[in-house]
Parts: sequence; C-alpha cells; structure tokens
Amino acid sequence: MTNISKGLCAAVALALPSIASAGEIALTFESHGVTISGEFAGFQDDAYILITTAGPLHVPANLATCEGEDCVVLFTANND
Repeated sequence: MTNISKGLCAAVALALPSIASAGEIALTFESHGVTISGEFAGFQDDAYILITTAGPLHVPANLATCEGEDCVVLFTANND
C-alpha cells in the first residue's frame, strides 16, 4: 500500500469508512482550545472515529481540525 498516493488514500477512506489505520491523529476544537489525540479508526458520516484511552469517540469533522498523516481531506463546494 506504500505505492498509493495520499490523495487516493483519502478518497478510499471516504468511500470505505470501515477501513482502519493505526496512525495517531489530533483533533483540535478551536473554539474551546481543546485537543484530543488517539488512533484514527475511520471516517464515517462526516465524523472522525478516534480510539482514545477512554474508548471510541466520534467527532464531527466540522467541529475540529485534524493534524496527522491519517487525517481525511474534506472537500466543500464553492457556491461563488
């Protein structure tokens, strides 16, 4: 899988949300100044699935910014 580009991996992650990755990511809630980190477990229904020491956590992508190699690239429509 090392020969697949990151862009293609992100597209696959969006198409197949059950694919899991063992990479660490950090989700920051800018409005509250809080960061949660853990193992990226997938992306489903516009939410990151993060495995934390407290258990699995589903975080809506529009509420936090993601840092880490396994972050999903989100595309939004430009209505200009």
